[in-house]
Amino acid sequence: MKTKQRKEELLRLVDLIERLPVEVEINTARSSSHGGPELLLTSGLDSVAAVYALEIKERRYEDEHCTQRMAILDGIMLVQIVLDSEVG
Repeated sequence: MKTKQRKEELLRLVDLIERLPVEVEINTARSSSHGGPELLLTSGLDSVAAVYALEIKERRYEDEHCTQRMAILDGIMLVQIVLDSEVG
């Protein structure tokens, strides 16, 4: 059962990747056993949010000096980590 579910999640990831704007840089795509499929983006979350009218949520990690930015598209979590040194 889990193999079939993972395969379906990976196929959803492939479909989504093909529909993303060209300026998106993907770090990792995975089907996780604990929360469903996700894409870790190096850049481009703002472009995806603009194209698909997504809400971006942010979680700040002061101890790691970064902010995790997240949006969900077609049930797939899009995540971009922004280091404090990259802001401003």
